[in-house]
Amino acid sequence: MDKLLRSNWFVKIIAFLLALMLYTVISMEDQQQTSRNALFTSVSKNTQTVNGVEIVPYFDENKYVLTDMPRSVDVKLTGESNLVTKALKVDRKIQVYIDLTKLGPGTHTVPVKLKNVPDELDAVPSPKQVKVTLHQKRTRQIPISLDLKNKAKLPEGYETGKVDFSPKSVYVTGPDDYISSIESVRASVDVSNAKDNVETRVPLRAYDSQGNLVDVLIDPKSVNVTVPISKPEKTVPLSINKKGDLPEGLTLAGITFDPKEVTLSGPSSALDKINEISDVDVDLSKIKKDSMVDVDVPLPDGAESVNPKQVKVNVDVEKDTGTKTLKNVPIEIRGEDSEQPASFVSPSDGKMDVTISGSKKTIDGLDASDITAYVDVSNLEPGEHTVTIHASNSKNLKMETEVSEATISIEKPASETNNSTDEQNNDTPAQPDENSTTNKDDGKKENPAVAKSKSEEKSDPTESQTEGEN
Repeated sequence: MDKLLRSNWFVKIIAFLLALMLYTVISMEDQQQTSRNALFTSVSKNTQTVNGVEIVPYFDENKYVLTDMPRSVDVKLTGESNLVTKALKVDRKIQVYIDLTKLGPGTHTVPVKLKNVPDELDAVPSPKQVKVTLHQKRTRQIPISLDLKNKAKLPEGYETGKVDFSPKSVYVTGPDDYISSIESVRASVDVSNAKDNVETRVPLRAYDSQGNLVDVLIDPKSVNVTVPISKPEKTVPLSINKKGDLPEGLTLAGITFDPKEVTLSGPSSALDKINEISDVDVDLSKIKKDSMVDVDVPLPDGAESVNPKQVKVNVDVEKDTGTKTLKNVPIEIRGEDSEQPASFVSPSDGKMDVTISGSKKTIDGLDASDITAYVDVSNLEPGEHTVTIHASNSKNLKMETEVSEATISIEKPASETNNSTDEQNNDTPAQPDENSTTNKDDGKKENPAVAKSKSEEKSDPTESQTEGEN
């Protein structure tokens, strides 16, 4: 072994082998480094497409309105990955825009431009051009119209009142031809199932004459609306209906009650038929002295509620009694239609006698003006009708009337009467009256009895003169 180590050839061979091994190792590391560098280079280069980047238009917004412009475009970015990520996630300064500042009204095809793109990146929009339209700008003031929806779906008995809304008008801005086409600016409020006032804010829409929506700017965009919702109400007077008789030895000095009126609610169709509540009953047979009693107010047919539900009735009685008859008390006609005049057939003079019973002190101070008598001819057709006479006195004393019913004649409207007369005149020729005598001088007809009397006077002037002298 020592000899081998001392051999020059052995040492040279060993040295050669070591050198070869060293070269091989170094060469392999260089190749791996080159591969790693190539791989890094290929990975660092990146292409990314950003979808839906909003387009910003530049134009004179005081003069023009822009339409038909796409909302966005896609942008393709190419560059090192870290730069692309930084531009999209961190800086976010890349902007897409179109420049219309030097263009006037009309349709234009313009390039899509980019700004704030880093120099190290390549950016390409898609599409590269867009078509847009510039319109002359116009502003117009238009009053608001309000629609109530589903009124038929209100709960039974409820109805809407006068609608209030604010503002009353708005300004609409847009292309001149769009603004010219606007027929109305409307808002709608749904009142279905509403039992209380509806207070809301609703959006406004512009419509043309065909009912098509017009895309314009409305200022303000909405309107405050208040819709009153209530049941129909009507205030009607009360009258006391005396039932039974006072105990023997007592007479009614007077009846007063409060309130004199009540408020009814319910469907309008029912309330229109109610003009008075006359059946507020007070049972006099239970009164033995001056009394204050609470009496229920009956609910008329068709009405849904009455307020108040009770009235306080003050009954005054006295021990002495007497009667008084008031002559020729006029009977009033109520509910008469001006186009259908009403008149009395019976009693022909429209008057009647009334006898009142009560304390002497009270009845002595009464006269015809203290009596209210009327007939109601509401909704009666032309012709003759028998109607009830309603009578009361200011003291609510016991009262008997000469008659309890009247016969009323309702005339036909003037227009119907004229038409009927014209038809008769056209159908029937005029015939002379055989029982009348015609005066040749003035064409007037004369009663036969008068004519005969005149003839006798002319035939015997002497007799006439003699009688005059006697």
